[in-house]
Amino acid sequence: LFEEQVEASPDSIAVVYNDISLTYKELDETANQLAHYIKQHSLIKPDDLVGLCLDRSEYMLIGILGVLKAGGAYVPMDPSYPDERIKYIMEDTSTQLILTNNSYNGRIELVSVGAKVITIDSEQVREELSVQPKTRVNTEVTSSNLAYVIYTSGTTGNPKGVLINHTGMVNILFF
Repeated sequence: LFEEQVEASPDSIAVVYNDISLTYKELDETANQLAHYIKQHSLIKPDDLVGLCLDRSEYMLIGILGVLKAGGAYVPMDPSYPDERIKYIMEDTSTQLILTNNSYNGRIELVSVGAKVITIDSEQVREELSVQPKTRVNTEVTSSNLAYVIYTSGTTGNPKGVLINHTGMVNILFF
């Protein structure tokens, strides 16, 4: 559905965050570059979970779309969560890859339980992304595959993950 919107209005503004704005085409191409980068650095396949510990910014949307375009599912983890909660979610989901901001890199590497950490807004990663193809990544994802896993508050014990597939995500967004 996102790619249909890109085709319908590529030059329309899709994201505005502070002084940054991206058109649908720019957002799509950047997410495609991230998807290629993810595929190059991990053996991600449908239903594999990728942690996102990102500030609310254009990088969060790029990260979400990049993970979905790479064929994986994302697990949002608020950077304000305590380290124990982030570690619990990573262990519970067997996350092997996590995308984070430069400001959280050291902290995430400490609690990552062996997962590969990609600092999406670092100068090095941005340079590596810039040489990736802007074309779509071929995946074997279907509407029944996972799109994301969201965790409950955990007020009555350990948080529980709720699994949402692509069909469920569309139903949440449009109905």
